Amino acid sequence: MARAQRELLPATDPVYEFLFRQELKGNIGGYHHGMLPLSRADVAGFLDSLEGAPLSGTDRGLLRDFRVRLSYDRTSTLASSSSFLPDFGFAGMFDDARQKYLYASADSATAIFLDAFAWLSYRAGRGDSTGAADALLGEAGLRLRGTLMKRLGLFIQVSNGMLLGGSHDFALLDPRLRASKKFISDEKKFFDITTGYLRYDADWLAVTAGREQLLWGMGYSDRMVFSNNTNPFDYFRIDLRSGGVRYTFLHGSLVSLDTNGRTASSKYIASHRVEFDAGKAARIGISEAVIYSNKPPLFALMNPMIFLTSAELSSEAVGENGTIDNAHNSIIWVDAEFRPLRNLRVTGTWLIDDFSWSAIGKTSIAANTNKFGVQAGAQWNDALLLDGLLLSLEYTRIGPFVQSHWTQVNSFTHSEQPLGHALHPNSDEWALAAGFDITPRLRLGAKAQFQRSGVNITDADGRVIFDAGSDILRGSGALQHPNRFLDGRRINRIFGTLSVTWQPVRQYFIDLALFTRTFSYVDEGRSLNDTMLWTTFRIEY
Repeated sequence: MARAQRELLPATDPVYEFLFRQELKGNIGGYHHGMLPLSRADVAGFLDSLEGAPLSGTDRGLLRDFRVRLSYDRTSTLASSSSFLPDFGFAGMFDDARQKYLYASADSATAIFLDAFAWLSYRAGRGDSTGAADALLGEAGLRLRGTLMKRLGLFIQVSNGMLLGGSHDFALLDPRLRASKKFISDEKKFFDITTGYLRYDADWLAVTAGREQLLWGMGYSDRMVFSNNTNPFDYFRIDLRSGGVRYTFLHGSLVSLDTNGRTASSKYIASHRVEFDAGKAARIGISEAVIYSNKPPLFALMNPMIFLTSAELSSEAVGENGTIDNAHNSIIWVDAEFRPLRNLRVTGTWLIDDFSWSAIGKTSIAANTNKFGVQAGAQWNDALLLDGLLLSLEYTRIGPFVQSHWTQVNSFTHSEQPLGHALHPNSDEWALAAGFDITPRLRLGAKAQFQRSGVNITDADGRVIFDAGSDILRGSGALQHPNRFLDGRRINRIFGTLSVTWQPVRQYFIDLALFTRTFSYVDEGRSLNDTMLWTTFRIEY
């Protein structure tokens, strides 16, 4: 049966981790965790392929829930769903056996769904840097999605969020709110995170225009280049796939401030990635990206079949001041995953920001030409002989000035937040994470992070007097002195996270998250400690 639903399932959906574990168990093949999101049709196909697979009781329950949630995507019928409109039924609001929609309509060629969502979150903290603070936040919105004529997917989300009470500064500890221009300016009260796109999918070829969250790379705790540490950006995207090979090209628009605090007139990103199976137990990804700004879009960087780094080096454009401007920021990264044993995955990533053969082995300022990031990790499924326990250990090192640029606007950021890993430049991190579904509706997560950073040294007025390369928005000091890893003011950080998600009734959720953090200022011999608790109730209808 041809699957018709071509819209994307958001990259942060919990079904992806379920599929990730099933690939490690050997129950499915061809699942590319390094390039998300996937279409609802693709996800439905993976779920159906698990019919008859050897699953634990909890995984069978999860599969049953996911199959109901994507029932139309699997069967092209609404038999396992209910609609609030046009016939109101109060009892149906708490139906635990069917997927509930605000409105659903389908025929042989077209299916349209309207969903409502809302959440209310109370967040409180106490500590040396936050003091005693709290914030009450809420958001409500609508999502319209569907597929027209079995090929054209559409999606649009509109919402409005609000700080209902408490501290604005405390609410800004949420990185997604820090990336909301509306929330950090004007009344500092309202926020929204909107997405939407049109997507034509011909199975082997898909073309997307719009805004949606992307996750690229083999990292598990955090991705080196495209992560969810900032809000989605707008792009035009082409996807090709054949067998175990996937290729993606995109050209997008980003938002950034210049060094004077003004919004840049333009900022663009061109990027592509090829990911392919290297045998039955290995997968390799090769990617590059170029960021440029304050000029018209460059056609050389819209070519989906060109080496972007060379194209940008040979491209010149007239900048805002009328002079020739070839100030671009290019990044190349290679990542790989290996599955040497059932339930075990080993990954590695090498990110190249700048590179010069002549600078290898040098310790002078010339060595600053080489700017690298590396990441290595392992994931162990069914760990410690406990079905469904997923453990992850990951090491990340980002060198001084990596992903920054001598012009602030060309840093690898969107809305002043990193597009990739949340770790600062000139830092490294060990991250240990665990996830376990106690029941199909009750999930427990835990994460511990230990970070070391060398940060810029400033005077009493905040002026940088020693640039250690720790600020992704400041790359102008890269050639002032030899860059040595962890030079500068040493700060060690320890973060702990404990989370619980409970779904007492289908599409009603309660989330609890406990955060602890310690900042140790090594040179000063002092530490700051904070504890925060987030309690969230949300509805996905």
